[in-house]
Amino acid sequence: MESSVHRTAGLQIVTSIVVGVLGYVLQGEEAAIAALYGGAVALIATLLLLWRMKGSERKMLLEAHQHLWLFYRSGLERFLVVCALLALGMGPFNLVPLIVLIGFVVGQVAWVFVPLQHEKRNQSKI
Repeated sequence: MESSVHRTAGLQIVTSIVVGVLGYVLQGEEAAIAALYGGAVALIATLLLLWRMKGSERKMLLEAHQHLWLFYRSGLERFLVVCALLALGMGPFNLVPLIVLIGFVVGQVAWVFVPLQHEKRNQSKI
């Protein structure tokens, strides 16, 4: 069964490509690369979450504090990876910072739309 995180990752791929194409049309190749990079950073954060979810399914943790620790650790890992990748994109890779952030934000907006779409489907079944 496909989870909402899987649907979010799929939507992030689509929106990143759309933003990359839009960036290419409006500003050229440099903007397209920056937008795609930002979208890829959002997708990597989602894939890290999926990886952690799969790992937690395999090991049954018995105590609540272990679940909470894994939750905090996963959040911190994702935050640090996103910060490092955005810093690389805007620093050494010399991508346009604003467009990198736009690509990242558009990728993250998928986290808003997927649950709304799921809720809308459930309401239409009633």
